[in-house]
Amino acid sequence: MNVTRDVIYDLLPVYFSGDASGDTRALVEQFLSTDPELKKMAERFGRLMSGGAGTAPAEADHAKTAFVRAGSRLKLRMAALCWALAATFGFVMSFLISANGRFGLAHPGFIIGIVFTVAAIAMLLMSFSSRPERWYAAFTGSDTNAGGMD
Repeated sequence: MNVTRDVIYDLLPVYFSGDASGDTRALVEQFLSTDPELKKMAERFGRLMSGGAGTAPAEADHAKTAFVRAGSRLKLRMAALCWALAATFGFVMSFLISANGRFGLAHPGFIIGIVFTVAAIAMLLMSFSSRPERWYAAFTGSDTNAGGMD
């Protein structure tokens, strides 16, 4: 039987978990002694399986954190865009409805437009300092657990 790299690669999780039989362990060790490149890769794999202090888990955690923050910022900026569109709609509708000349600061459409504008600006400002652990993360839907991200 011809043992290939793919076979050994498939056996590595069993080998490093300690569940491999003696013959399988001998086969993997014999093949690793003949292939130095696969041996290096297997050593890195073994460190990851054992939770050793390598740079890969730290980099993976950093990448996941950056990805979550980018998603959070995107959600907040999309919410800011929606609030801005609602504000624009409020201003336009109040202008169209007030064709009789009663447009002013006390007009309901103008007040609604101002409220939506303030909300849009608040969402946009929050997006620049967005972190999943912020107090407003669950409120805005930008936390890691909202939407099933885990």
